[in-house]
Amino acid sequence: MGTEKKEKSQSKMNVIMTTHRSEITMGGALVILFLILCVLSPNFRTTRNMTNILSQVSFTAVLALGETFIMLTGGIDLSVGSVLGVTGLIAAIVLKSTNSIFLAILAALLLGALIGTLNGVMVSYFRIPAFVVTLGTQQIFRSANYLISGGHAVNKLSDAYKAIASVEIFSGFRAYYLAIIILFFVVHWILSNTKLGRNTYAIGSNVVATRLAGVNTILYTMYPYIISGVLAAVGGILMGSRYGAVDPNYGDGYEMDVLAAVVIGGCSMTGGKGTILGTAIGVLFMGVLSNGLDITGVSPYWQGVATGTVLILALLFERITNREKD
Repeated sequence: MGTEKKEKSQSKMNVIMTTHRSEITMGGALVILFLILCVLSPNFRTTRNMTNILSQVSFTAVLALGETFIMLTGGIDLSVGSVLGVTGLIAAIVLKSTNSIFLAILAALLLGALIGTLNGVMVSYFRIPAFVVTLGTQQIFRSANYLISGGHAVNKLSDAYKAIASVEIFSGFRAYYLAIIILFFVVHWILSNTKLGRNTYAIGSNVVATRLAGVNTILYTMYPYIISGVLAAVGGILMGSRYGAVDPNYGDGYEMDVLAAVVIGGCSMTGGKGTILGTAIGVLFMGVLSNGLDITGVSPYWQGVATGTVLILALLFERITNREKD
């Protein structure tokens, strides 16, 4: 009985190690990176810097949740940064015009859902490659930011609006950090326990077989883009609240950070593989890496090199892992 129980335990452990290899590997890499930076810079391990990291990764984290949904279907969304920017700008303009936080938030969320629906319809119904569609909408809404604002920032947002991102649970730890953590658990539950989650994985694994099984693959391919648009709007609202103003260049370049975080977390570019735990690890890894390079005085240009290198290594690891399985 003892031997049989031990064998079952070992078998279960082997399954976990195989199934979550990416998460375990990147989790270990995150711990090693964290320890190295603690040794290199005493300023890195301060409580204040830990909360700085949470602040730095918060917007990327929200966008990465939506990106995870899309990449699980085998798609990609390059417009998340632009959607964050334009929805945050619209929220700020509505707020200044009506002095209503409710209307400002509603306008941003509806716009995010509309843009997500546009992306989703083009990809799922018209079957235009997601890369092309979202690259196009990225450019459209990036330019729209400047056209709508005239190239000027929307400043002096109300104190009540700024309170959304400034309320602290305890010293340095803002309430919206906790809200984002809860959001990660909610999305994990959706992907693990709902029809939407099961069909999302199924489409990414084999869209033809999923369609033959009776699933409306057009709708279930479109849903992740709507979710991504809404979450990008949440990011835009939080960014405007956090800084008390909205600049037309907000969100520029976020696509790279989000994509890197999701891929580093083990989400496959071809779909059907990935977890929210992996995305969380990827987001934290990118945040710790960026913060550590800043604190140790590394040039911003080298930071871009580091991000690109880590992304390529993550993709290489995924390819090698898939070959071993084959």
